[in-house]
Amino acid sequence: MSEVSICNAALSKLGAEPIEALTDNNNRGRTVNGRYAAVRDAELRRRRWRFSIARTSIPALASAPDSDYARQFPVPNDFIRLIEGGDIYSLVDLNDYRGRESALYSLEGGRILTDLGDPLSIRYIKRVTDTNLFDSAFTEALAARLAYEICKKITGNDSEKETCMIDYRMAIKEATRANALEVATQHIGDDTWIFARTG
Repeated sequence: MSEVSICNAALSKLGAEPIEALTDNNNRGRTVNGRYAAVRDAELRRRRWRFSIARTSIPALASAPDSDYARQFPVPNDFIRLIEGGDIYSLVDLNDYRGRESALYSLEGGRILTDLGDPLSIRYIKRVTDTNLFDSAFTEALAARLAYEICKKITGNDSEKETCMIDYRMAIKEATRANALEVATQHIGDDTWIFARTG
């Protein structure tokens, strides 16, 4: 399914006419073109879709960070969110509310600052733009989420948003049943600034 097909699935949920291309010079084309990539990345970051999980080993940068950490590692260009690396795990441990001595790392400005060894092996959520790699459950969830996000701009009101959210939640349940999502361990994913998107 192409980007245009996903956008048209979202428009269809809102009872709107389809587009021929993301560059269509009308309200529908401009709206989906302006929101598609951001909604896709947000959905990738929101959950551990199996097709978007990647592993890599990162060598430390030559220069030490301007902090009390020993090393700094650049995140990959397609980096969305860190899952784990070395002794790092994406779980809530209140690092934001404690002193430096309890923090194994800090994610700042597109770099992982840590005292862990070099190279640093990580698992992470990557930005996937090739729609041929999308799981079908992700495609459905993305279309529903996009419809939810653009509802008012396309329809002029929010009357369809609830239906879109119901569609989205059903797609997530189906993804779970189909094993399209990796079930995390008993840890709760960190939702603090430590995992904020790095430009």
